[in-house]
Amino acid sequence: MSAGSAIDPSALELGRAINIRNAIVATLCGCGPAAVLAYLHTPRPMMWLLGLVAGFIWANFFEYALHRWIMHVPGSYAFDGHLLHHASIGMPHEPLHVNLGGKAIYVVLMFAGNGAPVVIADWLLHAGFARGVLVSFSVYFILTEEIHWRFHMGGWLPAWLDRARCRHKSHHDRPDRDYAIFWAIFDRLFGTAS
Repeated sequence: MSAGSAIDPSALELGRAINIRNAIVATLCGCGPAAVLAYLHTPRPMMWLLGLVAGFIWANFFEYALHRWIMHVPGSYAFDGHLLHHASIGMPHEPLHVNLGGKAIYVVLMFAGNGAPVVIADWLLHAGFARGVLVSFSVYFILTEEIHWRFHMGGWLPAWLDRARCRHKSHHDRPDRDYAIFWAIFDRLFGTAS
């Protein structure tokens, strides 16, 4: 848990409930359409695999781009909401501002904005990669929310995430670096990694 004031138990309970709700919404938004698409047309295993890998990389880029170029742009609605997260570190109400998705409608909009172009491109190309991409979007979102929660609220994480935890904590000290939560591929590519 973060240093500072004791965490408000009701904020912790509500923050965790938001986290769980967002995971359910992400599963429905990604895996639901993927299941429908797979039912309508079974993709080749190689396209599933390609979609899973491409989806994970795209989700990481989306996280980086959203965090760097939208959430850290002063004056925007996203900035104001994200500023609450940065300002709540160590405060009793911190758990209310740890979740990345916020309201369920924002999770739906993220999936619609990222998923619709993938599904359309897949349909036009008759490739079969959309199912894997959509599943990856769900897995990536859930992993990122849970890892971020545990970075801030405590909880077990594998040792290989210790460096990511340090990078994320340094982002709160220096918000112009280390935008990715656990996989810093685009921080490295764009020169924003510590």
